[in-house]
Amino acid sequence: MRHAQSHEQEKDHGQHTLEVLPGVVVGVNGHDVFVDLGPKRQGVIQADAFDGPATIGSRYDFVLHGREESLWVLSLAGSRSMSSWVDAEPGNLVSARVLRMHEDGLQLKIGRLHAWMPKGQAGVPQGHNPAELIGRTVRVEVLEVDPRHQRVIVSRKAALRRERAGFSLPSPGDRVQGRVVRLEEYGAFIQLGSGRQGLLHISNVSHEPIEDIEEVLRLGESVQAVVLHVREGGRRIALGLKQLMENPFTCLAKTAFEGQIIEGMVTRILPHGALVRVEPGVIGLLPKSQTASQRPLRTLLRRDQRLCVRILRLDPDQERLTLSWQHVNGAAIAPDEASLRQDLGKLAKELGATHASTNLGRLLKNALHRDAS
Repeated sequence: MRHAQSHEQEKDHGQHTLEVLPGVVVGVNGHDVFVDLGPKRQGVIQADAFDGPATIGSRYDFVLHGREESLWVLSLAGSRSMSSWVDAEPGNLVSARVLRMHEDGLQLKIGRLHAWMPKGQAGVPQGHNPAELIGRTVRVEVLEVDPRHQRVIVSRKAALRRERAGFSLPSPGDRVQGRVVRLEEYGAFIQLGSGRQGLLHISNVSHEPIEDIEEVLRLGESVQAVVLHVREGGRRIALGLKQLMENPFTCLAKTAFEGQIIEGMVTRILPHGALVRVEPGVIGLLPKSQTASQRPLRTLLRRDQRLCVRILRLDPDQERLTLSWQHVNGAAIAPDEASLRQDLGKLAKELGATHASTNLGRLLKNALHRDAS
């Protein structure tokens, strides 16, 4: 639910929480391992964080390092400093930081892995010194992997050659065309070409909450999406569908105003309030303090109940909507008040009244006077 999530969502990795939670591996895609941390809480961790191949169903304790497009960025609690070499495969393009120069090459670091790049593979223009790369993070291709001796040989020259041949990464905001190649509980994997896949998280498919992604996407279906971010040199690409649609909060703000009485339907009851759906993709919070009763919410409301509420605050930029079940004077709002006000508005327009909120008695009096004449 977008309203409920918007209070805690951060851009990029956000603030590092360092909270430790148990989780279970629910999916593996290339270098990414997806983890279920509890109800509506999922995360992602690099595959090389494990001592061996991560298996679905395995349970670990994870450290949370902030959010990245609805997914928590994770590390293993108490993880060892030695990385797994299983996923360092020849042909992979990776980002590496150049540490120092030696007589016949450069020493680099790929995450926690140390790598070696021969001087002839530095890819610098003729007449330039490869030492100019020291301190920089560069794109390299893995040429050779020797797990026994814990050695990786890489080439920046090969990576540059692939880029000149048309191998390029999408950028955030780009629109891309792809095909659905895999469906999981947490989202869909989209084949983008050039051997790359992007993850379309279930929270970025539609402005409406989705329980089962197979209800809206099919294997083999062609989709157009927008790139939300690119991480790990293109190994992790986040995609969005709903970002191509008009924001429903913005649509509501064009016609609704604070103080307006509108209809809604209860979608969930929480200890501190209820979530009320007022438009497709727009869910507002009805705080317990705005119910004009001291009784527990579950005795006042039920799921799928229709009711009329007053708009307290509407912030389309933050996608936040706060509602009240009572008038400004504390009186409860009648179940049919929104439709009644709509009828009054039509009557007011018919009678030439300036405001739809004109006193009902005065409107009826004018109507009777008109009929009598």
